[in-house]
Amino acid sequence: MGKIKEYTKLIFKSLINPKNKLSLIPNWLSFTRAIGGVAMPIMAYSGASPAALVTLLSTLAISDFLDGKAARYIAKEETKEGAVLDAISDKIFSLSLIVGIIAISPIFIVNGLLEGTISLINAKSFEEGDSPKSNLIGKIKIWPLSAALILGYLAHSMGNTSFLGLSPELITTTSLGLSLVTIPLEIINIKQYRSEAKAKSNRKKEKLEESNSENSNEKSQKKSNTKENKIEKSITTPKKTKYKLKKENSNQILIVNKEEIQKNKTPEKGKQKKKGTIYD
Repeated sequence: MGKIKEYTKLIFKSLINPKNKLSLIPNWLSFTRAIGGVAMPIMAYSGASPAALVTLLSTLAISDFLDGKAARYIAKEETKEGAVLDAISDKIFSLSLIVGIIAISPIFIVNGLLEGTISLINAKSFEEGDSPKSNLIGKIKIWPLSAALILGYLAHSMGNTSFLGLSPELITTTSLGLSLVTIPLEIINIKQYRSEAKAKSNRKKEKLEESNSENSNEKSQKKSNTKENKIEKSITTPKKTKYKLKKENSNQILIVNKEEIQKNKTPEKGKQKKKGTIYD
């Protein structure tokens, strides 16, 4: 949960006191979708007119279009916090509308469970340090899902009256059809997010294994170097015991040589004495 808390703090900071003050414009344009997603069910169940709901939805659609443009052309930067805020605002918008419409159309329970699964996968990716982005299927499926939810609330607010010549029954049927169309797209999207998360985790494992193997190779290289140094020292530096033995051997050789010299000298002296006795 550490990464999620960190991103939550960054998001609140991006809405209150960002480094670039101009980024307040795109950030608040994104956050209005989260506010509108919570406000729309309240308005629909409190008896708001279809015109009021259409006005709110038009405002939210415009904000979804303008937040990216404002980040690029007004703030002159697209921050990581802004991208996360945009994705979270979209999820709050869709999940709030789904929860609110279940009482009217229970079929949206399936959409809610699938969207919740996508949110959990993305939250896990955030926790692992990744920043998942919407893929092509995710960008496509948001349109039929949003249209299904909007039409469902519109049909509920109409009651028995028609709106722009359209009956509430026709609008409700269209809403249910779009909901069913969204379900396979959501399933495909879940599979894609899971495969992407698995691929990223495998890449991380491979990098970790490579770093571990490199560390082990470095350690073994250090060990071999130390062994070689020890061998070189033992060769270049003679041991004291060997030196003593050599010294002792040299002394023994000297003693032996002296004894041999004395032996050789003694018989000569004896011969000289004998010769002396003969001549005497």
